[in-house]
Amino acid sequence: MTLLLLANLGLWAYTQGHLAWLGLAPHSPSEPERLAQQRAPEKLTVLNTPKAPAPATPAAPADAPPPGPTPVAAAPAEPAAPAEASSPPRPPPKAPTACWQAGGLPPSQTLLVRATLQNLSGLSPQDWTLTEAVLPARWIVYLGKFPNAEALQRRRAELRQAQIDHREVATPTLQPGLALGTYSTEEAARRALADAVLRGADGARVVQERQETRSHTLRLPAITDAQRRQIAQTDVLAGKPLQRCP
Repeated sequence: MTLLLLANLGLWAYTQGHLAWLGLAPHSPSEPERLAQQRAPEKLTVLNTPKAPAPATPAAPADAPPPGPTPVAAAPAEPAAPAEASSPPRPPPKAPTACWQAGGLPPSQTLLVRATLQNLSGLSPQDWTLTEAVLPARWIVYLGKFPNAEALQRRRAELRQAQIDHREVATPTLQPGLALGTYSTEEAARRALADAVLRGADGARVVQERQETRSHTLRLPAITDAQRRQIAQTDVLAGKPLQRCP
């Protein structure tokens, strides 16, 4: 026991350096002799140094609500596609139309025609026209009336022999008779008469074959068959039938 105590005291004195005066001292970890051997220690660079720890994030207050998700920026709204325009209802198909007309209407009848058409439903003033036509007066160098057809033929043979042109007249009041020429004025007919007498047309004279005549034509350029029947039922045309336009 005493020897163990003495051994422990000696070990303690050795480790604490109390026996250095006897040349008994432990190895110094600071190694002062190595520091004495260093040259220009200020030029040394330490590699692979540990990185400084990142600063700690401050703790949120205990009563603060947990952070919500990061808001995502809303994408720009795409322009709305234009709504398709609703197509209007298709109108019912139109009835076929055609051009009709009636001619030879006397001037005294036009007032009645205008009043009747203006009062018909479905017709506008643009759907019809009344056009006036003037048939000029006409004069002829005339031979006749002959008492019968045989007398007419004998006189025709004489005119052919004298080489005088002629034709049979169509006016009922002048039949049977012959026209030796047709003229638009009475003066022109009298000059022709003098020449015909010199050539052998004895008994010829100047007569007015036709007086100046004014008539109107009703034209309906585009009416339906139903409108045509409606006009015909009014009898405003006084028996003049509607006919297809030429």
